[in-house]
Amino acid sequence: MGKTEPNGGLSDAAGRRAPGRVAARFVVRLLADDSGATAIEYGLILSLIFLVIVGAVTSFSTKFNTILNSAASNINGAL
Repeated sequence: MGKTEPNGGLSDAAGRRAPGRVAARFVVRLLADDSGATAIEYGLILSLIFLVIVGAVTSFSTKFNTILNSAASNINGAL
């Protein structure tokens, strides 16, 4: 029997890739892939819009509560 040589990532008899080469290629592709960046950007924009809406509703509710309290005290004063 002779010395065995590495197959360079070729598939084995079952058609599977050598495990070390598959993991290395996956990591390289994962680091080079930027398709998830768009989803992250949209998520950040959506969260900023949400925070602006929450701030606006909070400000509106505080002012509206003041108006309702003023109206209630005027009605009680009239009675």
